[in-house]
This record gives sequence, C-alpha cells and structure tokens, in this order.
Amino acid sequence: MNETQREIILKLIHTLKATFTELSQGAKDSNRFAYHIKTLVDQGLINHEGEYYNLSLKGHQLSSFIEGATGDIAKFPTFSNGLIVEKDGKFLFQKRLKKPFYGIWGLISGKINFGWNVVECALRDLEEETGLIAKTGKEIGFYQAKTFENGKLAFHHMFFLIRLSGISGELIEKTHKAENAWLTLEEFFSKDTFPCEWLRDVVNVKDRFIFLEAERFSVNDKFTEFKLTRNELI
Repeated sequence: MNETQREIILKLIHTLKATFTELSQGAKDSNRFAYHIKTLVDQGLINHEGEYYNLSLKGHQLSSFIEGATGDIAKFPTFSNGLIVEKDGKFLFQKRLKKPFYGIWGLISGKINFGWNVVECALRDLEEETGLIAKTGKEIGFYQAKTFENGKLAFHHMFFLIRLSGISGELIEKTHKAENAWLTLEEFFSKDTFPCEWLRDVVNVKDRFIFLEAERFSVNDKFTEFKLTRNELI
C-alpha cells in the first residue's frame, strides 16, 4: 500500500462514508487519485456504493493495524501458548531448530491463531509438533516476555500457559523444526535454555493462576541477563 492509498484508508477510518470529492481534497492529480481509489476497491478494502466510499470488512480488519494519527503500521505483541505436559515425573520440552532462538530449549509453543480458542490451539500444537494427543487442557498462567537483542527491543511475547492432560500417542523426537524430549527439570536446566527458572513455580500451580512478566537480554543470540518483574499467584 502506497502513501496515497494509506491516506484514503486513514480518511475512511475517521468517517462512516465519503464522496470522491471529499476523499480527494488536496490531491494534485485527480486521475492518479482515481486510480488509487479503484485499486483499493479492486483489493476489497473499500466499498463503492453510489457516490459514496466506505471501509469494507477487510478494510476494517486492516484498520486495526494502522495507527490512526500517523498511518504507520502498528506493532503488536505475539500471542502464543506454552504447553505444560507431564508424564511419569518428566516434562515435555523442545529444542528449536529454526530462527529465532535457534538451538534453545524451552516449552513447546505455538501462535494463537485468529478465530481459535487458546486451549484449541494448545491441543492442536501438541499434536502437530510432537504427534501426541491430549484429552484436556487448562489455562494455569500467563507469561509476558520482552526480549532485547543488542540493546533494542526485538520481541514481545505473551504466552498463555496451558497444562495438558490425558496424553497418548508416540512422541516424534525430531522434525525439521525441532527436537522433542521428555526431561526432568534438572535435565532441562542443564541444557542451553530460555531464562525460565520461574518454570519451577509454574509446574507446581494447583487450582490457582500465575502471572509472570520478564525482560530478557541477549547479545549476538546469547542470553546475558534476565529480570523477572512479576511472579504472582491469584
């Protein structure tokens, strides 16, 4: 989307409908402006009804990613799940074989997809990532992590911590994306892991909900510092 098209979307964000004349005020070339209007209509971002234009459903969805004051594309945290899976005194962990965080061990996780409930995503991700199937899932916590790489904020993750139960199936130990393994906590912490000593508290949560917030600092893909700013049971 170019600057002219972004300005058209911005104008329509702030009004229910507008005519071509109202939208094109200040434009130097009306023919060129008409081309951009038509492009947005063809892309399904705006509707043309009689003499008026307004945002389509697709345009409304796009508008949630645009800063109303500047027209810049907004940045949002990444919402994911973190799976707590226990069996015979061991927990299921995963070593990433892709960027970012290549080679780091942590909880099995996956993004929360549009239109999906959190537990639905957790059940699906467990099967897709490991071949295992869980009967039930329960939200037991929430973990917010900001990761600074070489002094700059690089990642902002929000994890729903989900305990999965009733596990069956045969573990897929390795895919092109990751290695999976059943490990005790001590075995896990002996490896190159995300900074997550808080996990010892999470696995012991019983009938309560844990809130965690942290800042992680990395230099050249190696974690150097970790600040846990919130660890609260409710």
